[in-house]
Amino acid sequence: MKLIVVPASRGYQWARQGLQMCINQPLGFVSLFGLVATLVMLLMALQILGLIAVVVAMPALWMSFMLAVRRVMANEKISPAVLIEPWRAPEDRIRWLQLGGLYAAGTLLVVVLSSFVGPDAEDMAKVLEASNENADLLSDTVMLESMAWRALLALPLSLAFWHTPALMFWGRIPPVKALFFSAVASWRNLGAFMVYGAVWMGVLVAMGLLVRAIDTLIPVPFVAQVITVFAGMWVASAFYASLYFTVVDCFEPRQEGLEGPGHPPADGPEDRDDNRSV
Repeated sequence: MKLIVVPASRGYQWARQGLQMCINQPLGFVSLFGLVATLVMLLMALQILGLIAVVVAMPALWMSFMLAVRRVMANEKISPAVLIEPWRAPEDRIRWLQLGGLYAAGTLLVVVLSSFVGPDAEDMAKVLEASNENADLLSDTVMLESMAWRALLALPLSLAFWHTPALMFWGRIPPVKALFFSAVASWRNLGAFMVYGAVWMGVLVAMGLLVRAIDTLIPVPFVAQVITVFAGMWVASAFYASLYFTVVDCFEPRQEGLEGPGHPPADGPEDRDDNRSV
């Protein structure tokens, strides 16, 4: 498998392609994201065990959205089955648990480091006790500092794991080796990922302006709220859909590996190899 170094401008194309996917099947992607959000909320009811389960499952969830993109590219409807497709083979379940465990360990490390360099748990507890609404939390300097440190420390973790689900599932590469290849691919294409992140920041700013406009133009709070929630879910779905293009553009196609988005998907009935070649 050969790494491809793409120009920085490709980051814009990745974001645009993700948005286009969600334009092609908006209800499919929003429904998939809503189902995932519901499952996450149900697991979070289990408190610490639920939180661990959510973090461990994150790489497989990223893979599910990439599989959903493949469905759209094949002119098929998105099905909730993409959520369980990565787990079907017994050997894959073990690998997903291994990869999820590595991601959970990295996430825990980010939390611990952020408490050392930023506000500690005691400071955060005081803020949570003193705040009455979410707006108070978002305007508190301690909370903002904590969020900034966690985002900064989580960025290298995210980039290191970025390509691992596809490399492991489609490329059949062991989790640790996939993690190494993913980190190298992200570093070599850092310029494209910086543009990619900047584009999504611009989308979020535009989303905030749209929400304010909706609140101003629509006098019915319930209708405005529904539109706002749907728009937010659509943007989040577009981001996860764009993961596919960030992955397949960074590695040279090969028969047993990853193919670029210009290649036809191999998810039809004639391809029974567990959908592992893009």
